[in-house]
Amino acid sequence: MRLKILIYMNNQSSKIEEIIRNTNKKFIEEDLKKFLKISSFTLNKEATIEAKDFIISYISDYCEDIKEIEGEINPLLLAKVKGKIKDSLLIYMMYDTQPVNKENKWISNPFGAEVTQLPKPLDRLGNCVIARGAYNSKTPLLCFLNVVKILKEEKKLPISLLLLFDGEEELGSPTLLKLLENRKSLFNSCLGAYYPSMKQDLNGNSVLKLGYKGILSLTVKITSTNEETHSAFSSMVPNPALDLISLLSTIYSKDKFQINSLRNPYNMTSDEQSMIKDLMKKIDLENIKNKAGITQTLEDDTKKSFVNYLFNPTFNISTLKSGYLENGVKNMVANNAKCNIDIRFAHNISTNDIYKEIRKKVTDLARYSKSKIELIKNIGYERSKVKLDSILVKSLIKSFDMLGISTHIWPISAAAAPLSKIQKELAIDFVVGGLGIGGFAHAPNEFVQVKSIKNTRLSNYLFLKNYADLYNKENN
Repeated sequence: MRLKILIYMNNQSSKIEEIIRNTNKKFIEEDLKKFLKISSFTLNKEATIEAKDFIISYISDYCEDIKEIEGEINPLLLAKVKGKIKDSLLIYMMYDTQPVNKENKWISNPFGAEVTQLPKPLDRLGNCVIARGAYNSKTPLLCFLNVVKILKEEKKLPISLLLLFDGEEELGSPTLLKLLENRKSLFNSCLGAYYPSMKQDLNGNSVLKLGYKGILSLTVKITSTNEETHSAFSSMVPNPALDLISLLSTIYSKDKFQINSLRNPYNMTSDEQSMIKDLMKKIDLENIKNKAGITQTLEDDTKKSFVNYLFNPTFNISTLKSGYLENGVKNMVANNAKCNIDIRFAHNISTNDIYKEIRKKVTDLARYSKSKIELIKNIGYERSKVKLDSILVKSLIKSFDMLGISTHIWPISAAAAPLSKIQKELAIDFVVGGLGIGGFAHAPNEFVQVKSIKNTRLSNYLFLKNYADLYNKENN
């Protein structure tokens, strides 16, 4: 009898996989391209509403309940989907994107969702869909929703889901962070959280990262009450540009943090050292650099460069504005200076501790400066970590194995995501992963490889199936 049940279950699994394979081309042409053509970068209000409405329309046939929660900029969506297991997996997704930059460097319309080949050396990937948000992360979003749609139509969804759609991720998810603090009861049924993504390297290996760096984003504004005066007066008037440079050098200089919380290097655990040792035998750093569009690095030694990438705290100035910004030269004293800073860290520390130290640097400068100094905290959340033996991680790895794809385990991602807030507030694990090849997030020619999309959808299905199987095994 048990053998008959196993044969039946395998046949049902094969049927779902066949449906996914047979509908892949139709999905790309009729669903995915339509979604990618919506220019839903975060501050494009009209287009983000269009993307939100697209999602609602796409899931309305199989969701029991859809809540739209007003956001600071764009709304959040929460949708319940009933599966065979009553308790839910929280599925985090984002429908906003970065704006288009350097449009003249795109090989096709950033919102045209055109299929073409990338320039060398990435031409070896074959046909790719080019679009802002294709990789980060509208393709994995819609792939997952499409698989849920198929499973609901076939009455085979193995576990209930709570779908969470964030429309402000590119600005730090302010509405989501408040929701997690103030309305935890919405997530009472959640067993764990998963962010569907496309994480294969250029050689086809799955990359699974056991956490994300924390981040603190700040804006510094320094102003004087003067008009912009001739530089001959520079010895007698406040100079916001010089004050800004002085402030930044007290926080970070000579490639090192000058604040205590991040002054010392990150100390890797023995498990992390073991993972790095194993990864160095497998990864191709040149492929990673090619995928990210990197042609120059600070460190020539491959291992040092990779370890620095993963674990070193970073101090980045993404915007720096002051003085005369037109063509030509004008000798004048600026009356304002502004910069945007993001700090990323693998250290197990609080963003509040980092902020307090920087706030003290501002206070110290203000004691002798005549300029007005403002320090604005934009977003901040701590690092996140998930254990290798968690049911989420085991379910993902098994799904990749079933498709014949090997997995490279990374101890942490150099990127940042608000996952620690979900872990802290809801006391559940969170993992990011999935199949599919893409790249150039936040850069020109963002892409996903067409032929890899099939495995994105298949891995979504197998992950849900494996999670439900492992959950049942552990709870029966």
